[in-house]
Amino acid sequence: MNEYTEGEVQQLLTEDPRTAEQGIRVVRTDDGVVLVGEVESPERCAQIESVLHEAFPGLKVRCDLGVTRVGVPQEVEQI
Repeated sequence: MNEYTEGEVQQLLTEDPRTAEQGIRVVRTDDGVVLVGEVESPERCAQIESVLHEAFPGLKVRCDLGVTRVGVPQEVEQI
């Protein structure tokens, strides 16, 4: 794994319309990459992994992505 592949992974995460993620950090390891950041659902994490495996079939990808739950506010904010 070299810095060029790391850059290609970061570019794919940012530019591919299926992912379009700018807030995920790609950390290079000896045998692959670790994805660090937060996404809105476990399904989103799985989709990101799928896109990476499609583009880089031999790359070992570990997701250390947290899931941030975003919901509709339950009460009206008074201003």
